[in-house]
Amino acid sequence: MAFILIGILVFLTLSMLVVGITKSRSDKQIMDRVSKIDSDVPVASALSKNTAKFDDSFTQRILIPFAQHLSDKIQALIPLSGKSWVRQKLIQAGYTKPQQFKTFLGIHCITTVGPVLFVLFLILVAHSVSGPIAMLLFLVFGGMGFGLPLLWLIQQSQKRQDSIRKALPDFLDLLVICVEAGLGLDIAIAKIAKIESVQTSEYLKDELIRYTRDIGFGKTRKDALLDLANRTGVDDLNAIVNAMIQSYEMGTGVVQTLKVQSEGLRQKRMHRAEAAANKISVKMVLPIYLFFFPGIFIVILGPMILYAFQQITQSAQHAGSSM
Repeated sequence: MAFILIGILVFLTLSMLVVGITKSRSDKQIMDRVSKIDSDVPVASALSKNTAKFDDSFTQRILIPFAQHLSDKIQALIPLSGKSWVRQKLIQAGYTKPQQFKTFLGIHCITTVGPVLFVLFLILVAHSVSGPIAMLLFLVFGGMGFGLPLLWLIQQSQKRQDSIRKALPDFLDLLVICVEAGLGLDIAIAKIAKIESVQTSEYLKDELIRYTRDIGFGKTRKDALLDLANRTGVDDLNAIVNAMIQSYEMGTGVVQTLKVQSEGLRQKRMHRAEAAANKISVKMVLPIYLFFFPGIFIVILGPMILYAFQQITQSAQHAGSSM
């Protein structure tokens, strides 16, 4: 069992290392933004260089090429439905490049097979693990290695969708103002995407910039709007896009359509906030029963139990002395 405990500690250490490597990507983006804000700060530039050096030394040269090579070998074994689901979630999470899809599949294979092989090695070294315990270890570590990357992917896509969903009402208000001022829809969207003083979602700005780029490359407005809705996977944005397309096809005013959609989104946001507030009382039931009620029972019933125990002890002593 000592070998198994040591192996589990080593596996947790390797897992923390992988998490730290994936975290370095977001740290690099933060340092890039800091360097854009103030390029004269030597500390920020030094940290940015160190982060870039670390990424180039391990992630870019070892981990990503190996994961992509492994993905090429195993793609034939993955069902088409599974690959399409992963590709859709990656796009919704903001990872639109084909290399990122291959990298995720390779890393997912490594995290699934690696812990199982590691546990098998520990079992062969220990020689004292029974069959049920070995099967349980295989299921636990294999399930964690298979489920954690998918859980991370779902969390990233939901985080991006929530950020875009919260920024939609303000974006529609700005769009209405620009269109009423005489700007075209495409020019208004490009204008809003470049405004730095507006506190809106960075993910939505990225999608608007990509929409402007698609229009500049010659894609029709309808196709660019539909691609925008499909990339984000947000139902509210999909409804807005469909309303805008229908408005242009029917020849009605797009400003009134945008105003109606903005009001509807604000009502939905209010309803979601009310629903979240109503769920708080239900979510508080379990913590209250686990942490609050035991303390109350100890304070109220503790003295009563001690007094009853003392009375029972004294009665037993009197009964023993009388006998």
